[in-house]
Amino acid sequence: MPLADGPGAADALHPAGTAGAAGTDAAAGPADGSGPGDRGPEHGAAVGSGPAGPRGTARIPGRRQLLGYGVLAVLPAAVAAALLILAPSGRGGAGRAEEGHTTAVLLLACAAVLVVARGAGLLAVRLGQPRVMGEICAGLALGPSLLGRLAPDVSAWIFPPRVVTGLDALAQLGLVLFMFGVGQELGGARRARDLHGSTLVTLASLLVPFAAGTGLGLWLHQGHAGDAADPVAFGLFLGCALSVTAFPVLARILSDVGMLGSRTGRLSLCAAAVGDGACWVVLTAALALAEGRGPGAQWRTLLLAVLTAVVLLGPVRVVLAKVLDGPAGRSRAAVLTLCVAGTAASAGLTALLGVHQLIGAFLFGLAWPRSRRPGGEPDSAVATLAHLLLPFFFLGFGLSLDLSRLPFDASSATLFGAVLAAATLSKVVGAGLAGLTSGLERTDALVLGVLMNTRGLTELVVLGIGHEAGLLDTHLFAVLVLVTLVTTAMTGPGLWLIRRRRPG
Repeated sequence: MPLADGPGAADALHPAGTAGAAGTDAAAGPADGSGPGDRGPEHGAAVGSGPAGPRGTARIPGRRQLLGYGVLAVLPAAVAAALLILAPSGRGGAGRAEEGHTTAVLLLACAAVLVVARGAGLLAVRLGQPRVMGEICAGLALGPSLLGRLAPDVSAWIFPPRVVTGLDALAQLGLVLFMFGVGQELGGARRARDLHGSTLVTLASLLVPFAAGTGLGLWLHQGHAGDAADPVAFGLFLGCALSVTAFPVLARILSDVGMLGSRTGRLSLCAAAVGDGACWVVLTAALALAEGRGPGAQWRTLLLAVLTAVVLLGPVRVVLAKVLDGPAGRSRAAVLTLCVAGTAASAGLTALLGVHQLIGAFLFGLAWPRSRRPGGEPDSAVATLAHLLLPFFFLGFGLSLDLSRLPFDASSATLFGAVLAAATLSKVVGAGLAGLTSGLERTDALVLGVLMNTRGLTELVVLGIGHEAGLLDTHLFAVLVLVTLVTTAMTGPGLWLIRRRRPG
């Protein structure tokens, strides 16, 4: 019966007259492929592929098949490879090769930044710190402060100027999406309900640090103001920098320690929301004063900022609400597209008007209406995208700041100590006393002050804007970055110590 299948299979490849020979060869040919079976190695393969499978050993290639592979496959491939290697390069080859190299390095740099930031963030969480602390430290480590100092050739290879330009574009997109999220959180209706009874805490946690910052500005202006800063702009900026509380980081800390629903947690979130909104207004004024184009141009910038806010919070908000309540609001993809495109457009338009692009993104977040539909809230998707891109902002921070060049002398230590003391005491004492006056117990009032001392990412954004605008020199910029890291890192251990000492 196997022989009956053999000719049928062979007929598919050979004329009918050879069917019997094929069957004979398949049945009688030696297993080593010599002898009569050599007359047609393909015959054995044909028979072996049929139901009579026991003769599968006939699939071993014979000499004629190996010769075919060599002549028809290996030799043409070798000739083509030799021609490509020996061929002279074209006129555009060098440019295309350089562009391809830049693209490859850009992709490798993206992978390195994301992996290092993720690992550092996980390590920070294990140490009881917010994940953003680890990501900030990762950005600093990838810059000249560590990688550039230990392996300058590696740093120069993976972060050349053309690659850094591409990474900066990713960082800017991450920042505008982050500022949209901040604006959306601050504009939420639930924050408005929490405003009841928190006015004193909000004012104290904002105005006491602001007064301390403007006082520092009068002392430090002579030696540390940037080229574009007059005393008023410098004082406004330092007051703004010391008044900031990182709302997103604060919310994450409260969630981690289970305090989101407590009165202290609600007070701190409310005060941070209102205070950060006021700080962005003050920062806009400081940037307008720093432009140095005369009082008329400064008032024009402020007026444009106010008009932008009015348009976004008025007509644009109404239009967005109607769109989200219509058919487009049922599609999560459409809502996400509208959110990202609107944020980018608002940021770009405000930049063209002379107002910083992040303020436009922040205002668009404030204008985004609360949707009653499940697909109308892009919070999670936008937050995921923003947090994925923010490590590139931390990298840009790290590349622009070399902490190893910061002079560790008595003058720098005094400056760091003075700024740290002013930043910490003004927040803790101001918010704490306001909490006591508002009816909190002493321990809860101290917890409130420690929470309000969280600066984190929002502070870094403010510092980056000020440094880019020429409001402060690199020395003070580095000191303020260190103060930001220290005050944010103090929050977790401070809460643990206070709660450990709580009676009962």
